[in-house]
Amino acid sequence: MRTFVLIAAIVSVGWPLDAARSDPIKLHPDNPHYFLWRGKPAILIASTEHYGAVLNRTFDYKRYLATLQADGMNLTRTFSGAYCEPVGAFKIERNTLAPAQGDLLCPWARSGTPGYPNGGSNFDLTQWDPQYFQRLADFVADADRHDIVVEMVLFCPFYEDAMWQLSPMNAANNVNGIGRLARTDVYTLKDKDLLAVQDAMVQRVVEALKDFDNLYYEICNEPYFGGVTDEWQNHIAETIVKAEAGFTSKHLIARNIANGSQKIEDPNPHVSIFNFHYAKPPVAVMQNYHLNRVIGDDETGFAGDDRVKPYRLEGWDFIIGGGAVYDNLDYSFTAGHEDGTAEINAPGGGGPQLRKQLQILARFMQSFDFLRMRPADSIFKGDLPKGVTVRALAEAGQAYAIYVNGSGLASLPIELLAGQYKAEWLNTKTGDIEKTESFTSSGTHTLQVPTYTDDIALRIIAAKRERAGLIFSSDFEDGQIKGWRPAGNSPAVTRDLARRGRYALKTSLDRNKDACPFRTEVTGPESDIGKEYWYGFSIFLPDDYIPDKIWEIVAQWNCIPDYDVGEKWRNPVLALSTTAGRWSWVTRWDAKRNTFESGKREYGGEHEYDLGPYQRNVWTDWVLHIKWSFKPDGILQVWKNGEKLIDQTGPNAFNDAHGPIFKMGLYKGWSKPETRSDAVTRRTLYHDEFRMAGPTATYQDVAPGS
Repeated sequence: MRTFVLIAAIVSVGWPLDAARSDPIKLHPDNPHYFLWRGKPAILIASTEHYGAVLNRTFDYKRYLATLQADGMNLTRTFSGAYCEPVGAFKIERNTLAPAQGDLLCPWARSGTPGYPNGGSNFDLTQWDPQYFQRLADFVADADRHDIVVEMVLFCPFYEDAMWQLSPMNAANNVNGIGRLARTDVYTLKDKDLLAVQDAMVQRVVEALKDFDNLYYEICNEPYFGGVTDEWQNHIAETIVKAEAGFTSKHLIARNIANGSQKIEDPNPHVSIFNFHYAKPPVAVMQNYHLNRVIGDDETGFAGDDRVKPYRLEGWDFIIGGGAVYDNLDYSFTAGHEDGTAEINAPGGGGPQLRKQLQILARFMQSFDFLRMRPADSIFKGDLPKGVTVRALAEAGQAYAIYVNGSGLASLPIELLAGQYKAEWLNTKTGDIEKTESFTSSGTHTLQVPTYTDDIALRIIAAKRERAGLIFSSDFEDGQIKGWRPAGNSPAVTRDLARRGRYALKTSLDRNKDACPFRTEVTGPESDIGKEYWYGFSIFLPDDYIPDKIWEIVAQWNCIPDYDVGEKWRNPVLALSTTAGRWSWVTRWDAKRNTFESGKREYGGEHEYDLGPYQRNVWTDWVLHIKWSFKPDGILQVWKNGEKLIDQTGPNAFNDAHGPIFKMGLYKGWSKPETRSDAVTRRTLYHDEFRMAGPTATYQDVAPGS
């Protein structure tokens, strides 16, 4: 077997950034469907060149990046140079990914042996090209100065033999004899020497770009073409992770899943961004929303001769559908027209007009606290005209971002939580507000749509108001636990994270170390039987809150037994659990004066509601409307993140002298030493924004964040 030695060392090019930054762009801990970048929530929206800004030495990337920033774009994709295209490929005129003779720059240095078919000498796969790495690092540094994130695409399949015939990895184009195989075998694990070349390239690129915060890596563009295997993609992901193992901060990894849509099965844990191409309609978002990672649509095209409308529609649809990355392939950027003004003769769109309209989309999203919003198409009631779709992101009762795609909608019935709202209809082409109205909703409210063509957007914001009817409120913003009493171990106030503001309640429980091995809670306000209340609070389960089969309660209403009639302690009358990785509510009731009158505990009734798997690294908001009663007039309504999931009438309380008392924290089935642990022996979670209100209150008065 041939021995192949890769020379991976080269003097690193140092690039001074405007300020030292420790954390590259990452998934937002409060909502991993979006990014956290430079301390702010981020969505990436752009219309950019055809990925040749670095590898095409004639392309003026400084002018290009300045244009992107001026047009309000904050993302660009670029290819590494391991792949390029021949002139005329895909009928693209002045293709930036098709350098002219002698103009290709790539990670590998040229040798002294002539023969590269597009001009110049063949490549030496054991040597790096300092000029390439200087250009690459300067490109990312200049993007950094213009507040632009770079999606660094490491590889791309060879769609045709003509592309493979230009690759430095083809044995015909290097002096090392590496790459004697079909183009459909290049991105497999078959050729160990070629795989070593690919690994070394990845390691060198990762080392060169380690200090940038405006960067993430995509393993391979469109791997579903050209024989790219899952095993190879997983290998490259692992190579990136190992190359960054010693870095203080790690960069996100993206994987291109499919054209259109596809449900992702068994996702690689190293991958945080799932990219799709031509994702219209945005089915891919909801197919994979449960994975709690960013979903992107980072290439468009092939939508006919209109260079603007189809790509505006696709962008609005995808972002309002819940996506966090949209990048239109913009053929108005060419060598010589890096300001994006070239006449387009290619199977796609772009240009200044489209970029202006995508900037309107970006500003529309920036007007919301979109971290608190979720896809909510179910709020629309009634039938839509043929060819019209309506999508929404919503923070129930607070804010709604709505997009109408297609002409002909005259009225829009929307189900909103009761409250006062302001609506603004936005022209997606000009950014003008076409119509403004204030209204009060008590359920489904019908809005009259102003005259529009093709599409229109709608912003609905709850009118600011003082919270009414509050009995007890605790957001821990004074840094203290006031109005609560510890039960078991005492939780603590922390600045680690908060639902809103600076502080939250942090609950930790360690079975092997804590004085009380099964309970860390705070006890709060008491309620009265026969009265009506509203409650609201939010819970954050961190990444290490893995499913565990030993029962665990994270919020509960408990009742003091009537000892004078022989009653003993009972289960909570109402409890929220996270047992086995699922949200679950249990409600119990009993009209008897003594639940133990038969000599054993016998409830009048009990019901459990399984609300599905919990999400980690996000705040989950809960609102409850309860009339405590052991009679048929009881009410129990529960909302999770603004969606009503429980609507129960009838008994829901015990016939006690004292009403239910609220507690939150963690109460877990570890009280008996002989009970074996399951997956964990320690737990940490967070609570915030608890409110309790009386019968005059509404949802908004207690809802977290409202």
